[in-house]
Amino acid sequence: MSYILKIVVPPVPPYNHDAYGFADALVRESIGQSPSPRLIQFHDALTERFPCASGGAYAHADAASACPWGESPLIACFTGDVGVMSIAARNVEVIPFLLRRAGALALTVIDEQAGKVHRPATFSVTLGHIQKYVDRKAMVAKLVPLLKRSEEEVEQLLDTPQGVLKRRLDHVTAQRFSKTLDLIGCDCTIEKELPDLGVTIAISGPGAVPPPPVSHSYPFEAELNKPIGDQKGVSWSPSWVFRAWDKFARRRQY
Repeated sequence: MSYILKIVVPPVPPYNHDAYGFADALVRESIGQSPSPRLIQFHDALTERFPCASGGAYAHADAASACPWGESPLIACFTGDVGVMSIAARNVEVIPFLLRRAGALALTVIDEQAGKVHRPATFSVTLGHIQKYVDRKAMVAKLVPLLKRSEEEVEQLLDTPQGVLKRRLDHVTAQRFSKTLDLIGCDCTIEKELPDLGVTIAISGPGAVPPPPVSHSYPFEAELNKPIGDQKGVSWSPSWVFRAWDKFARRRQY
């Protein structure tokens, strides 16, 4: 049985069930398109390690070294900004390698069979210190459009120890951004960000996390808070009603 993975170039929605639909829509929209340069680079990295059968590399191979790809040529799996890959053999070898290469190229790997979305790591660029003999006023003028902040905000960032200048960048973009800042006069460091809590939590399907329970302390509270007549924005919430309900609820407990 083949193992199916979707490879996505653009950032996917934060929750898994939305990411699945996003990828499916991208597959439909990309029919007939040529694969994007990043997917071609990804394909080349994969076939360098695990050649495609279309090149004749497995003419005398045994099962242990058979072609892992379920489709030949492998490049046919990629259209536009998405790829749908079928892995037919050697999953234990292929999938970890595939995930590493995808992460290096800031690609998202969607594994619906396991209910996982492997998002690429993100990085932040943090200010170390300002280089000597730099014209600060000229530097601020260059940073305003680059950081998309006001002069006052840029000045505050420059005065903040270890101020974060940019967040949620893939590693390649973070490196380029850091080099640009170095030319302007800022010595920066690149730090890997921790994934946000909950971004890979499934809220539907297998392993779903139920939403927090809704309080039903006052079952008629919504009705009481409706606007009265034509007085828009005015609500009626008499506190004595809630106190009476509290007394009634306590009596029922005993």
